[in-house]
Amino acid sequence: MKSLFHTLACITLLSACQGNKSSAAKGEASEKAPENGAKFKAGEGISLSPEMKQSLDLKTAEVSEEKVAPTFTTVLHVMPSRQERAATLTISTSPPLEANGWLTAKQAALLKPGMQVELRGEDPAIPAVMGTIRRLEKVPHASIGDFEVGVAAPSAFGEGARVSATFHAPEGEAVATIPRSALLQTAEGTFAYTMNGKFYMRTPVKVGAMNADRVEITDGLYAGDEVVVSPVMSLWMAELQVLRGGKACTCGH
Repeated sequence: MKSLFHTLACITLLSACQGNKSSAAKGEASEKAPENGAKFKAGEGISLSPEMKQSLDLKTAEVSEEKVAPTFTTVLHVMPSRQERAATLTISTSPPLEANGWLTAKQAALLKPGMQVELRGEDPAIPAVMGTIRRLEKVPHASIGDFEVGVAAPSAFGEGARVSATFHAPEGEAVATIPRSALLQTAEGTFAYTMNGKFYMRTPVKVGAMNADRVEITDGLYAGDEVVVSPVMSLWMAELQVLRGGKACTCGH
């Protein structure tokens, strides 16, 4: 359903782009004339006509304080355990397998040996299995990541397999959070659209821990602020279309 509203918004913006290709002239008034039901006012943000707001099916939610259990996913490669290989060379059995990969220092700080990891192979028909973190080692001068992680690989994965590993870190303290759908990431930075009277203000934010549903906001928003949760990309395109005379009509391409 969201994709349908996004498509309708793109069609609306495209129709106006065909008739409006002029750039904003220097010294023009800070409040732009309405275009496609959208109006921009410097220092205030973008406002939408009731018709455009309805066509976008705009939804908002309050910034809340919640505990976030960070999750992140990376690719690991299954190979004989480096730590135990030497000991097993003297006997006929094969060395235990371990899924190895790289983590940033920030990711590694959230984990410790003994934690369980969700492992999924390249075949989506095969369900995920659980592994256990064996080791976290800081690697000097690593070009890929700061830490190497070793996860005990179940027998479901053979040597040389690529697995997707999802790490679930413990919850921290309650922090200001927003739904991940409210986050707008552009070449200009990371933003959220906040309610500013009848306007929607694109506000720079800094993010911290995140999981599949929520993202911590470390700067830029406070609990109780109201933000747009859907559809932020269509709102961003509407703002660009007003400000840049049709340059947003690529619908994200």
